[in-house]
Amino acid sequence: MKRFALMAAFALAQVGPVIAQGKGEAVKFQDYPGIGNMLARVAISKGYCDKYGIKCAVQVIPSGPLGAQAMLAKSIDASFISAEIMVGAINKGAKMKMVVGGAVSNVAALIGGNHVPQPNAAKGWPAFMQDLKGRKLGVTARGSLMETTATWMLLKAGLKAEDVTFVAVGGPVTAYGALVSKQVDAIMMFEPAPSLCEVLGTCKVIWRGAVDKQPAEQYALNGGGANLVFTQEYIDRNPAVIEAVIKSIKDADAFINNPANFDEVVKIAESFFKFDMPKGDAVLRASLKAALDSKAYSASINRNSIKAGLDFLVETKQIDKAPPVSEFVYDKAP
Repeated sequence: MKRFALMAAFALAQVGPVIAQGKGEAVKFQDYPGIGNMLARVAISKGYCDKYGIKCAVQVIPSGPLGAQAMLAKSIDASFISAEIMVGAINKGAKMKMVVGGAVSNVAALIGGNHVPQPNAAKGWPAFMQDLKGRKLGVTARGSLMETTATWMLLKAGLKAEDVTFVAVGGPVTAYGALVSKQVDAIMMFEPAPSLCEVLGTCKVIWRGAVDKQPAEQYALNGGGANLVFTQEYIDRNPAVIEAVIKSIKDADAFINNPANFDEVVKIAESFFKFDMPKGDAVLRASLKAALDSKAYSASINRNSIKAGLDFLVETKQIDKAPPVSEFVYDKAP
């Protein structure tokens, strides 16, 4: 009898963790064009979601605000956004939390056109900002984070926002087109624009927020970035699913950051999105390599980086006061 009781206890101990996982629930994450939400893509392709009892899928939604709206409208379960996107909704009373990391590096990059002189490009920060004076600078949209970042860097370098003409040029591909066609002289943009320049040799990457340590305030943003965000209601209602999501993304983190897996990671990326352009395969590989070199793909969320991002929003007068980091990050997030 005693032996039977011990065997039963052992069996329950083995079953316990499985019960705590998902029960086949479907979870839909926001994705973006390009290399997008790679940790979710790897978790799906390598079977990590299935391993932890959930059925994962991605849906392409091309901007952070639209992703947040889709999540709040419950057409997706998790948006793939940064604190800068969350703060407006949180200040209006919405409850949402970063549950696990995604692409945590500072994505901003300053890129100059080959058609304009850049005498200070090799001198580092803040000298290279002087080359923008009197130039047309492309950003995703007026009032966007890319414009805010560029304006802040101009002011820190002793210039004024009025020293450049900001031009809305859309996402990375259209921005790249505007640059090489000389509609603008430089762009503040994100991948794959820098990789397009480097692979095709048609423009020059002057600064990358992910790897350049100056200005220090921009480098401090690395580790926060874009993360998988769920509503508080979803978190409270589905604790086992949230646990399964965290575990699957942590497994994806381990896989994607193993250099031996790079070629397979490329194939996974290509199965979700292909760059339909000359040397598109090379651009995708370069984009992925740049992201991996900057430690972009991480399941962990750096709380100090989140705070640095919120402080940046206060300094640039996008918000009057920053809510505490605890309002942005799930307490059990890695």
